[in-house]
Amino acid sequence: MYSMISYWLKYYRHECGLTQQQVADRLKIERSTYTYYETGKTKPDINTLIKIAKVFDISYTQLLKGVEDEMEAAVADIHSGPADDDSMKYRTHATTKYEVELLFLVRNLSPKQRREVANLAKKLVAETESNR
Repeated sequence: MYSMISYWLKYYRHECGLTQQQVADRLKIERSTYTYYETGKTKPDINTLIKIAKVFDISYTQLLKGVEDEMEAAVADIHSGPADDDSMKYRTHATTKYEVELLFLVRNLSPKQRREVANLAKKLVAETESNR
């Protein structure tokens, strides 16, 4: 099944002027394995995505643009019923497209920047709870 990741792999490979064989050689994988990534027969794991992004000299998050929309349909059934405040308060997995996008953005920050984001988020949550 063709996916957004497949689309971006092909797009950035063409932008770099590389063949599938050249990308596969740089990744030290078989050309057929890389071809499967581009055609959507298989999906690369996150470590492979990071390596591919380095080959293309881009951030791995650029290979994930649009993926949250694909994921949204897959997780829609999780949110089929109304959630009460307590279930939302203790939810620890990213399920909405906004949470997924935020997670990808935070993963690209330095450790210091991550702490700053976490502190800001804690401050905002505390303010929200105090206004209830």
